Amino acid sequence: MKKKSILFFSPTDNVEEKKKSTKSKEAVTTSISKKGKLLLSPAVLELLEADPSSTKFKVGTEERKRGVGSFFLVKADDADTDAFVIAKSGRGHGIALGAIFDRVGLDYTTYDYTFEIKPFSYEEEGISGYELSLKDKAPRTAATSGEEE
Repeated sequence: MKKKSILFFSPTDNVEEKKKSTKSKEAVTTSISKKGKLLLSPAVLELLEADPSSTKFKVGTEERKRGVGSFFLVKADDADTDAFVIAKSGRGHGIALGAIFDRVGLDYTTYDYTFEIKPFSYEEEGISGYELSLKDKAPRTAATSGEEE
C-alpha cells in the first residue's frame, strides 16, 4: 500500500481572509453650462485645491487643426492678467469661457460636454495643473441644460 501524504489544518487556517476592497476612485468630472461656463462643483474645487474667492486659472488647449480633446487649467498668480477668475454660478461656481468654447467649436447650447479631470505635468516648462479631457458629448435635454437658466 502506498503511503498517503496528509495535509493537516490548524484553527488559524480556518479563518476567512478578508478580501481587500478595491474601491476605484470615481473620476471627477465637470461640464459646460448652457451659458458657456465651465462648471466647478465642490468636488471639483476640492480636487483643484481652489478657493473660489481668490484662485485664478490660466486656461489652455492643445494646438490641433480640428476640434478639442482637452483643456488645461493651471493656477495663476493674482497679478496675472491672462488668468480667469472663478465666479458664483447658480448653486456652485464656474469660469466663464463661452467665447473660447465658441472659438474652438464647442456647441455648448446644443450639446452637453463632460470632461474628466486629471492632474498633469508639462516637463518642458515645469508646469503642473489639471487636464480636462473630453469624456462625453451628448445632445442637451431639459435635465442636462446646466445649473443656470
